[in-house]
Amino acid sequence: MPTTRFDPDAMDPAAVYQLMISAIIPRPIAWVGTRDTAGASNLAPFSYFMGVGSAPPLVAISVARARGGVLKHTARNVLDTREFSVSIPSVRDLDAMHACSAAWPESEFDAVGIAAAPGVHISAPRPASAACTLECVLHTALDLDSTHLFIGRVVQILVDDAVLQDGVIDPVRLDPIARLGGDGYAELGPRHARPRATTRGSGR
Repeated sequence: MPTTRFDPDAMDPAAVYQLMISAIIPRPIAWVGTRDTAGASNLAPFSYFMGVGSAPPLVAISVARARGGVLKHTARNVLDTREFSVSIPSVRDLDAMHACSAAWPESEFDAVGIAAAPGVHISAPRPASAACTLECVLHTALDLDSTHLFIGRVVQILVDDAVLQDGVIDPVRLDPIARLGGDGYAELGPRHARPRATTRGSGR
């Protein structure tokens, strides 16, 4: 099979970025709500996002620096307040969530016309339309030069009853939107079930 080799160290960072986001797909989206020390709210989507653990519950988001190495509002707010909300956007939220990726001079809640809901255990707000939100306090912040990696401890999970089934979130009812490379987004496609794999060994 023909194979093209890419050496990241020999490539322009923008080209590496485009290759990475076209390879790591689909990516869940963290619609992150924060508040600065003066009380101004911010809402922005990030697709370098993952779950880290469950005991304690931890999630991680990567927030790249803006042009010129300047910290984005999200990164600055998380570092200053040590709080943030992570909402999982549904397909119905796509246009509003996508609009939040622009650099607005005012709060995205106001600029895009998104109703904000207050936090329960944190001061950071969340989009009221979100069917699932994880309220987080900062556990670890890593400055990786071009980006910050924030690991948040989940202190509250808010789920719309309409997407719950037997105490867990039903993926069809949640209807999450995922990120692809370039301009692409994806909806939940066909699902495949398998029973949990078991072995006789000691495990990994």
